[in-house]
Amino acid sequence: MKISYVGINKITYPLHTHKQWEVLYYTEGKGYLSTKPKDIPFEKGTIIIIPPNYLHGTVSLTPSTNISIGGDFDNVFMSDTPISLSDVATKDGEMLINLIFNNRLHENDYLSSLVSAYIYFILQNIRPQTELSGAVNRIIARITESFYDPALNLTEILNQSGYTEDYIRSQFKEKTGKSPVRFLTKIRIDHAKKLFDIYGNAITVANAAEACGFDDPIYFSKRFKELIGVSPDSYKKNIQNSL
Repeated sequence: MKISYVGINKITYPLHTHKQWEVLYYTEGKGYLSTKPKDIPFEKGTIIIIPPNYLHGTVSLTPSTNISIGGDFDNVFMSDTPISLSDVATKDGEMLINLIFNNRLHENDYLSSLVSAYIYFILQNIRPQTELSGAVNRIIARITESFYDPALNLTEILNQSGYTEDYIRSQFKEKTGKSPVRFLTKIRIDHAKKLFDIYGNAITVANAAEACGFDDPIYFSKRFKELIGVSPDSYKKNIQNSL
């Protein structure tokens, strides 16, 4: 692990990149790290890890300060997108980053040992979030792969995640923006729409419903209209009229 620099930033930075990893600890202020595809909010105690050559910039909404460490951490973080986490309640991250900054001019071995302790602290706090993200991704995969099965049991899938049903349900919604039921329904309706686009009047509403995992064509029609804005019959008629 090679450390390139330890510094402190007190101004808003435009979009830029670094050739090495950058680890930011925000010691005060609020704002967001501007990146693609989304902005990452920060406040005091936020830690953001930025991969090499990743375009980013800091936008401060209130006067902000961060302590930045640059280095070769390729064998540590193994991510091609920024990672964000918050300091623990006991502020161990703040204690370590202040030690690093206050000793940045000391001999390299001592500074390296402090940075190693800090990186280990970060890894210990990233892991639970990574495992949780993996659990949510596995649920997404199972729903996507089996949406056509009317016997698909979301409660069973959630309970097999290793987390309590209510907790993993809330985390699923946080990541996807939809509850598991709404996520499944959208996949099914999107597939039905594709079937109508391809086959038109050659496929009945009942057959499309069955192919998408609905065992009740009336319920299917209600959900289709809710998401698409028109009934399945009207949607098929619109396709026919556009030919």
